[in-house]
Amino acid sequence: MAGFEDSFVAFERETAADSDYEGNLAEHSELSGETHHKQVPIITSSIRSDSFSSFCCQIGSAISEGKESININNAQKTNEGSGSSYITYNICFNEQEVKRRYSEFESLRKSLSRLYPTVIMPPIPEKHSITDYATMQSKAKEDQVIIEKRKRMLQTFLNRIAKHPQLSNAHIFHRFLENGVSWNDVLHSPPLSTLPKNILQVSPANLPSQSSNNYSIPRSPTSTSPGIPSPMLPTPSASQILKNPDPRFVESEAFTTKFANHMSQNLEKTNRRILKRLSDLSNDYADLGAVYNGFSLNESGNLAHAIEKVGQAVDSSFMATGYLITALESEFSEPLQEYSQFAQMIKQVLRYRHMKHLQLELTEESLEKQRATLDGLKKSEEESKRLQAALNKEHEIPEEAASFQPRVSFESDDGILQTHEGSENARDEDHRQEGDAASMTSNNSSTNFKKHHKKRNSSKLFSVLGHTLNGLIDVDPEATRRNHIGKTTDSIIQLGEALETSKIDLQNISTSIQEDLDRFQRQKVCDLRDMLIAYAKIQVAWCQKNLSSWEEAKAEVQKIQV
Repeated sequence: MAGFEDSFVAFERETAADSDYEGNLAEHSELSGETHHKQVPIITSSIRSDSFSSFCCQIGSAISEGKESININNAQKTNEGSGSSYITYNICFNEQEVKRRYSEFESLRKSLSRLYPTVIMPPIPEKHSITDYATMQSKAKEDQVIIEKRKRMLQTFLNRIAKHPQLSNAHIFHRFLENGVSWNDVLHSPPLSTLPKNILQVSPANLPSQSSNNYSIPRSPTSTSPGIPSPMLPTPSASQILKNPDPRFVESEAFTTKFANHMSQNLEKTNRRILKRLSDLSNDYADLGAVYNGFSLNESGNLAHAIEKVGQAVDSSFMATGYLITALESEFSEPLQEYSQFAQMIKQVLRYRHMKHLQLELTEESLEKQRATLDGLKKSEEESKRLQAALNKEHEIPEEAASFQPRVSFESDDGILQTHEGSENARDEDHRQEGDAASMTSNNSSTNFKKHHKKRNSSKLFSVLGHTLNGLIDVDPEATRRNHIGKTTDSIIQLGEALETSKIDLQNISTSIQEDLDRFQRQKVCDLRDMLIAYAKIQVAWCQKNLSSWEEAKAEVQKIQV
C-alpha cells in the first residue's frame, strides 16, 4: 500500500494548498476591472429566487426551503411495448414520486450545461464500458452492483443541483422532479427549444441581460431564456491561441490540470488497484476459512476447537473485508470518481470562457479590417472625384476652341475682294470627296456584297461576347463603390454593437465563472474532509472487527495443552 500512501501525501499537500486557491484565482481582474477577494460570497440577491416575490412552481419553493433532500429509493426494470426493457429510478421529493431512466438523467445534465455554461455541472455515473458489455453482454444493464452504484451517484447528482445557488432555480430541473410530466416534451419546449446549436452565439441564460440604456438587468430564474443570437459574432476554433489571455484564468487552467492529474492518474488509479487486491484477499479468506473448518473435523479436543475458532476468525475477516470494500466503494471511491469528473467539467467551463474571449478578439479584428476597408473606399471615392473634376476642366478648353471659326479673304477674277467662312470651303471640299467616294463604292458594290455576307455572322459573335464582357466589367464603378461603402458602414455598426455585447458578456462570464470556482473550492474542501474522515473510520472499523475475532481465536488456541 506504499503507492496509496504516497498518493495520499500528495493529496494532503494539495488539500493544504487549497486555502490559497481562491486567492490565486482572484488576484488579477484586468478584464472586469474589479478586485476579487479571497472570500467571495455566493450570489443570492441577483440569482436566487429570494429576490422575486413568487416561485415558478411548488417544487421550486420546496427546493428553496432546503428542508428535504431528494431520495432515490428504488430501481426496477420497466418493459416497453416493443418488448425491450430498461431500468427506471424512483425519485421521491416533496411528497411526489417520479420514475426516470438513466438517459433522462443524462439529457438533464446536458441541457443544464447548455443553459448554464458558466456553471461547474455536477457529474453523473459513467455509462457502461465496452468491457462490461463484453463480459456481461445483455446482463450489464441488470447488474445489481452497478444499479446500486448508479442509485447513489444519481441521488448525489440531484441533491448537488438542488443545493446549487443557480441550478436549483432552473425550471427544467423542477419539471424533472414533477410527476406526470413527459420529459420529451420538456426537451422540445422553451427554453431548450430556443437554444441555437452553437451556444457561443448567445449570452448564457444565467447572466444579466442588457437593457436599452446599457444597465445590467438580472434574468429571472423562472424564465431562463437565452439571448438573441448575433450573426456578426464569429465562431472561433478551439486550437486558436489568445493574444491577451487573462492571468487569472491561465492560472486556473494550470491548477485544474494539476488537480485532475492528482485525482484520475494518482488517487483514483491507486484506489482501484487497492480495491482489487482487497477483493482478492477477501476471496482468499473465504477459501482459507473453509480449509480450517474442514481441518478441524479431523482433530479432536482442544486442538479441534482451536482450529475451528481460527477458521471462524478467518471467516470473520472475510466478512469484514467484504464490508470494507463496499464501504470504501460508496464512501470514498465514488466521491473520488465524482471529483475526477468535476475536474473535466471545470476544464469545459474554462474552455467555454476561452472561446468567448477568442470570439471577442476575432470580432475586434473583423471590426478593424472593416474600418480599414472603409477608409480605402473613401480614399478611392475622393480620388475619383478629383479625377472627374480634372477631366471636366480639360473638356471645357477644346469646346471653346471648336466654337471659334476664322474668316478667309481672297480676290475674285473680276478683282473684287470676297470674304467667306473657312468652314464653307471645307464643306464644299467634303462634298466633292463624298461624291468621288460614292462613285468608287458603286463600282465595287458587287465585290463588297460577298464580303459583307461573310462578316455578318462574325459580327453576331462579337456582339454576344461584348454583352458578356459588359456583364463582367463594372459599367458603373462609382455606384458600385458607393454601394460597397454603405454595406461596409452597416457592417461596422453591427460589428461595433456585437463587440460591445461581447465585452459585456465576457465580463459577466468571467465574474460568474470566478464565483462558481470559489463556491466549488469551498465545496471541495468540505467534501474531501468528509471523504478522509470516512476513509479513516472504515479502516478503524475493519481493524476492530478483525481484532475482536482474532482475540477470541487467540484465547481458544491458548487452551491447547502441550
